[in-house]
Amino acid sequence: MQFRFRCYRNPDHGAEHGRKAQPACVVVPLTGRAGDVVLFPLTTQEPAAGRLAVRVPETERRRLRLRGAAANWVLLDEGNRDVLPGSFHVEPIRHDPPSYAYGAFSAAFMRVVLRTLAAALRSGQTRVVTRER
Repeated sequence: MQFRFRCYRNPDHGAEHGRKAQPACVVVPLTGRAGDVVLFPLTTQEPAAGRLAVRVPETERRRLRLRGAAANWVLLDEGNRDVLPGSFHVEPIRHDPPSYAYGAFSAAFMRVVLRTLAAALRSGQTRVVTRER
């Protein structure tokens, strides 16, 4: 999905929406409440030193049909808490017909992402911005 992320490191001085929509590495359920999730961004920019990220393997990039030939990373040190479905910060990736999902990463890759995320949460490396509804 495309999501307008707000950065913890650069909160855009009170802006309600992120500057641009970018692909989200979906959705990690946060609580037992339906739809309460944290979304983590995908990026084609190599993460700076000190950022926590997992590189997306080429097979996963092809599975999701991500645009371009550049490598992708899932950034795990910043996430946005929101409620899905119904978020005002989600944009379709295609309009005719409307489509919101690129697809799904494999279970094997998601295990890598979730293990890395769990370690980051335990060590306090991950920050979460709660989005207003």
